[in-house]
Amino acid sequence: MFMFEPGYKDFDPTKEEKRDRPPYIPTPDDDPDYHNRKVGRPKPPAEDDELAAFEACSRKILDEFGEVHHNLGLNQKGNRGLCAVGPIKNGEIIFGIPECICYTAAGALKDERIGPFIDAHTAPSKPKRDTDGNNDGGEKGKVKGKVKGEAASILRMPRGDVALAMRVTFDALHMRSTIQYSTWAPYHWLLDREDFDESPTWWDDATREKLLKGSHVLELARKAAEDFEHDWNVVKDELADMAVEAKLYPLIPTDFLRETFRRAVAAIHSRSFNATVPGQETSDAAEESEHTILVPVLDCANHHRKPRECRWEIVPIENWARRRHYIGKWSVVVGALRDFDEGDPIRIAYGARSNSELLVRYGFTVPDNAEPDGSSNDVVPLHIPGVPGGAVAQLRVASRPGYTYPPLASALDAIKRKRLGVEEPSPGENTRVRTDDDIVGELDELDDWYGGNAGGGDGDDEDDEAMYAEMYGGGDGDDGDDGDDEAMYAEGTKAKRARAGEKEDAVDVVDDMRRMDDPYGGVRSLTADDVDEEDDDDEGAGGEARGSLDVEVAALRDLVAILRERRDAIPEELTRHDGDDDADRRAAAAATQMLSERLTLSFYLDATERALAIAAGVVNGSHETLREAVRAAELGGEGGGDAPPAGTEGADAMAWRCGRSHVDTLVRAYFRIRHGVA
Repeated sequence: MFMFEPGYKDFDPTKEEKRDRPPYIPTPDDDPDYHNRKVGRPKPPAEDDELAAFEACSRKILDEFGEVHHNLGLNQKGNRGLCAVGPIKNGEIIFGIPECICYTAAGALKDERIGPFIDAHTAPSKPKRDTDGNNDGGEKGKVKGKVKGEAASILRMPRGDVALAMRVTFDALHMRSTIQYSTWAPYHWLLDREDFDESPTWWDDATREKLLKGSHVLELARKAAEDFEHDWNVVKDELADMAVEAKLYPLIPTDFLRETFRRAVAAIHSRSFNATVPGQETSDAAEESEHTILVPVLDCANHHRKPRECRWEIVPIENWARRRHYIGKWSVVVGALRDFDEGDPIRIAYGARSNSELLVRYGFTVPDNAEPDGSSNDVVPLHIPGVPGGAVAQLRVASRPGYTYPPLASALDAIKRKRLGVEEPSPGENTRVRTDDDIVGELDELDDWYGGNAGGGDGDDEDDEAMYAEMYGGGDGDDGDDGDDEAMYAEGTKAKRARAGEKEDAVDVVDDMRRMDDPYGGVRSLTADDVDEEDDDDEGAGGEARGSLDVEVAALRDLVAILRERRDAIPEELTRHDGDDDADRRAAAAATQMLSERLTLSFYLDATERALAIAAGVVNGSHETLREAVRAAELGGEGGGDAPPAGTEGADAMAWRCGRSHVDTLVRAYFRIRHGVA
């Protein structure tokens, strides 16, 4: 049952409120002229009357026995979107959109003309077993999805998106040529009043180069634009043929057709949602894009991540109060998670997306795009040049090293592989294979170790021992078998001492990397005994201990150079925007992305420089042991917190997350995890 039951629990179908609706018709198939007879042929609103288009779309929803709260409206000032024009209570249904006026990629792929065309221009996938039992994915030995023609005819954009764009384009051409009202006409009226040019995908080359210079988003936008042009050349002849065969146009201008298709693609990129609807076939091989849907009115809601203010979900029709009137299998229902007053925006969460994704896909960015735990949603890919097999570290700012240490370790070990001329060890060569998610989870737990809390944050000191065992060695750690854990500690200590005798041999360093526990490379499996013995090892090794840091210091020095070059490629003036956001939304959105990217790179640059200075102090003889050097550095990092001080917002909050306290937190974690120095 849908969670917002209070909105309709007292609904009595025998006493339904009257909305001047025509009599119920079981299915449109029983009456070919169903839609035209039902609502007539209303005239499209004026081109500049977005509110009238929204009201027409709302009336269409009600005509199809959907729901629209009487206090739902459209804000046409500033940041346009849905708003409350009167009180809306927590738990009330704000609107419910029937299936029959939604566009779905699955429906487009079932079209007798569009579906086969998309299949013929999709790259071959893994064959699937079919009815003839020969596992070839098709009948008579014909592989399903085999491309007809050259590689240039293979679609680059997701197949579901292209299919849906073709369907939306054809419907738009149909309505404009015949002036015929259809199910989706009010929705098209609403779409027609959008510019769909805020994403850098649709900017001209000069604007992209000017506003995104040095950003990885520049390449993302270029590729998106190139993919569109490629796919347009694939579909344009088919779209023209469809229009001519439907007697829509005797000859359709190419520029007009291209712009109609471009707007359809832009609408899908910026307004679509991804969801599996009841009755839609799914499989492991199905592309995510095949679950794309366009939902009128829902796509007018702006993005707001935390705290969530509304919830939307697809409700099977058997759970929908108006099911006796309804044509279709499901409805998209949005309910309030808080009380709304007049003028409040009605917003939904698009998901935990980075600003780079928000900018390229939707055309906007979010200042201080962070989660409640202090982790930024923004990720900056750092390419390590010259590494055999390639290497990219995904840099992310956070208050906790569970997010920030893994990319730092990944970058350092990629540089080591570059220096040694070897490719990244495959998972099969590791003594124990763990996934990236495993490592991140374990490092997140590590916060408790040096933060003074119990393992898992539950206050249970007993489970700390199990956590340490599981994190830092090969034993079970959670079965209460102390013998198992003692063997694990002994093995870890033995391996550590063995490495101490091989420190100056680069080949043995490579072997160490191949024997490591986790896929980041060079992150040794430490035990509590390792940490206790670190001082003894350093003091006993003398100059040998300093020699063990040579490779690490060289990697840190290389990483500093890479980070500085990458950061300085982003002009500082592009991180600021002092103009009117409404007048220049493009520059404002780009500036937020550029600032986030530059601050993230600066955060890792500061941490790497600080770690380099400490480690180099041992190599050059300023300190006898690494522990002594770390203590002399007087690292802070404790008590930084997850949230910025009250009143700190936007660029100031972003800068706070990249401040000295959080830099030192990462540096302390680096020496503790990588070198066993508490």
